[in-house]
Amino acid sequence: MRKFILVDDPNDISLPFKWLISVDNPDLAFLVTDPGIFFKDYVFDLPEEDRQKINATTEDDVSVIVMLTVPSDPKKITANLRGPLVINWRTLVGRNIVLKDTQFTTKHYIFIQSDEETKSEAESGKASVATGVSMAAAGVNASTQASKASSNA
Repeated sequence: MRKFILVDDPNDISLPFKWLISVDNPDLAFLVTDPGIFFKDYVFDLPEEDRQKINATTEDDVSVIVMLTVPSDPKKITANLRGPLVINWRTLVGRNIVLKDTQFTTKHYIFIQSDEETKSEAESGKASVATGVSMAAAGVNASTQASKASSNA
């Protein structure tokens, strides 16, 4: 599938989640969000090759969303910070990229857990850390809409 639309949740458009739905197969849909809402320090350098493939010329062209996994306990929703979707809103072209040499994983909890849950999961090696990682690649710095809004405020 190569063509998708991004839509608000029809049940509550105020939620920080959207649906990325395949145009060719509407049964294929992914729950996504702007990672800057939940991870204030989520920033990486967009590799030059990926920047060229989406034809981004400035930082303002680029937005980032991440896919979410929703388990049976919604408090444990995770975000894939290792494989963000980078979109050029000017050209409407996007790519799913895989970050290399990063501490980001495919499963970062998006909601704050209680101290006891966090401690328990950290000891089992399942806890996620929402820290910024500086990539050593050339190119446009990819930031989220939320982080752009907070830096413009």
